Amino acid sequence: MKKTILIVEDDVHIAQAQKLILENDFNIHLAADGEEGLSKAKDIQPDLVILDLMMPKMGGLEVCKLIRTDDSISAMKIVMVTAKNQDQDELRGMEHGADDYIMKPFEADELKHVIKQILQ
Repeated sequence: MKKTILIVEDDVHIAQAQKLILENDFNIHLAADGEEGLSKAKDIQPDLVILDLMMPKMGGLEVCKLIRTDDSISAMKIVMVTAKNQDQDELRGMEHGADDYIMKPFEADELKHVIKQILQ
């Protein structure tokens, strides 16, 4: 049975690219901002959430923190994906509970590898 991934990304082109990369191996759901992402995370209960760091309405760090503090969804895996490539951004993501961090632009193989490693 395929595992489920929720992609929370406000850039439609990036979200579609991530979906294309992963849809053969996983069930994919999309959310366009942090609020929608948090709501869908609660409804869908995905195995993993791919979170953009900077989004309208609610940023990825806040979504990550809220997932980690909600007992009903706190066990799901989280990968932060962002164009912000400062070390402090990666550290903040990990401090908020992210399982891994990928920088944009990323290679398709890198995304697949990270996701498969986390979901083993």
